[in-house]
Amino acid sequence: MNKTETRQNLIRSLVMEKKIRTQLELQELLAQNDIHVTQATLSRDIRSLNLSKVREGDHTYYVINSISTTRWEKRLRTYMEDALIMLRPVQNQVVLKTLPGLAQSFGAILDALEFSEIVATVCGDDVCLIVCEDTESALACFEQLKQFTPPFFFSK
Repeated sequence: MNKTETRQNLIRSLVMEKKIRTQLELQELLAQNDIHVTQATLSRDIRSLNLSKVREGDHTYYVINSISTTRWEKRLRTYMEDALIMLRPVQNQVVLKTLPGLAQSFGAILDALEFSEIVATVCGDDVCLIVCEDTESALACFEQLKQFTPPFFFSK
């Protein structure tokens, strides 16, 4: 294993074990493990490892994303343009109807995006039922999903 791989493996471990709030804090933890890096190298590692910050209360800290949100968002937008038949809120749920065979793909994308309003997705062949906590959450989820639909979709 080369130096970069060794360093990045240690960064992964540190991020999974601790709530690291800043690059400086991460740099200091690496130094405690006899790995000394510049801020520029650390920034490249953070980008390469697809680390992002999440907010918890008044604090933010690094987490590892397996795939970037923008990539999932692009995929959702593409699916909405190519395969969406109907999108409608119903009580504490949002019903998403697709072309045959694509509902489970929509469900997988929505699960990966981890929208806070979504409790679960239940998908069949051409329908994805998006379960939310309550009617208000379902409406918020519906509004969020509408942003990914083609501009003409709701003007019919």
